[in-house]
Amino acid sequence: MKVLWTSFYTALLMLGALPAMAASITDLKHVVVAEATSQTLLRSGEIDFAASFALNDDMTADMVELGEALDPENLASSPRYAIVLDVFNAKASRRVLNLKSFSSSVFLGFQGAPLSIGPDDPVRGAEGFAATIANAAPQAQYGMAPQAVGPPIIFAYYYDQADVQARRKLSARIYFIDRQLKTYIRTTVDVFEDRRFKIAYRLSARDPRRKAIRKKLDTEQSLDNYERNELLIELSDVLKDLQAKTSEAKPYTSALALRRLIRSEQTKVLEDLEANKFDARSLNDPRFDSVVAIYTGKGSLGSGFYVTPTVIMTNWHVVEGHRFVEMKTYDGAETYGTVLGHDARLDIALVKVERRGRPVAFFTGRGLNPGMAVEAIGHPMHNEFSITRGIVSAIRKHYSINLPKWSGGKDVLFVQTDAAVNPGNSGGPLFLKNRVIGMNTWGRTDSTGMNFSIHYSELINFINEHLIGYNVDPTGRLKGKG
Repeated sequence: MKVLWTSFYTALLMLGALPAMAASITDLKHVVVAEATSQTLLRSGEIDFAASFALNDDMTADMVELGEALDPENLASSPRYAIVLDVFNAKASRRVLNLKSFSSSVFLGFQGAPLSIGPDDPVRGAEGFAATIANAAPQAQYGMAPQAVGPPIIFAYYYDQADVQARRKLSARIYFIDRQLKTYIRTTVDVFEDRRFKIAYRLSARDPRRKAIRKKLDTEQSLDNYERNELLIELSDVLKDLQAKTSEAKPYTSALALRRLIRSEQTKVLEDLEANKFDARSLNDPRFDSVVAIYTGKGSLGSGFYVTPTVIMTNWHVVEGHRFVEMKTYDGAETYGTVLGHDARLDIALVKVERRGRPVAFFTGRGLNPGMAVEAIGHPMHNEFSITRGIVSAIRKHYSINLPKWSGGKDVLFVQTDAAVNPGNSGGPLFLKNRVIGMNTWGRTDSTGMNFSIHYSELINFINEHLIGYNVDPTGRLKGKG
């Protein structure tokens, strides 16, 4: 038996073919598999453990990115069938069913000799410990030799033994895709697992029976490991479920349509999660509804903001090298977008996004003066949806930060500000009250409080060039056909 191992968070399942795809689910020997688990769930710690699945010895699978699974570059040289696994619940919980106290004793030392007990040793909190230590301490007397060490001090105490029930639950959507016929079958898998542990708590390190007690019981580490270890899904149960649903195969028009379907299911999960979450996040600033967090892989994070209900503006260096980008809105919903246009010199990009949002209003006047109070919204150092405040320090031109100084074309107009801008703020809006006056882009690392946002005039000109039919009206909002 082989086991297919994937990332820490999720392992993908190897399945057989279905009717209209192959004669039997056991006929399939080679597929591609991809992971579609919500990045928001992974980053927020909602996924507690990974999953892994056993494969038959004659089965093989190619691990690919989701985009490759849905839209292969060359189907002739790639397996016909793809499996996409979307884990939306993988939680571990523990319940203490019983807690009993057991008596034991520790050797503290000898009467009249200095005693050394670790500051974190649970015996220190035991009843009578302080009085025992006080009576056992050597009594220093002026001009007299130290007294001889007395008898050993044996101190009785109690430790606890807990009967713990550890439970793990995994829920996942599985999409079995025939990339040649452009059909898919969707099913849901729920796996539950329970295990009992007996663990000793508040056991003193000075207890001579410590090793013997722990040998009979489980350790806290073993419980932690169990909660984090991969959960195995019974392949045979999944295959039976899929076999029963072969008549439910549905067509899809394109890889984008299938991606939208997967994302819509994830959005429902995230909306339910947010609706039942209590935290300290303030929701009374409508400007947050215009801002998104942009994830481009490898732990990178940038910002962006809606300029139309379906178009987001950000920095080119945030989405550089990416056709698709994943995003999260302030209400916790996930979406994704396609890069429409960009300019490396200006460091601006526009992204067509699936989830509609609230467009910003641009500043349209000419009275932007030094000393005006401004606020930057973004995700500095991965602290998502944060506000930093400062003032307008100057309006100045500077050569493009992405091109050589002497060959990068015209200089770019920036708003200089002392509002804190850090990695993660890139692509986010700089507000003067409720109007955008710039897009936060870079800061000098050799000084404090010298940060630069692309001037709103550069942003508006870029929009006019790349979004034909749109224009900024006197209210500062973008008007047009979409």
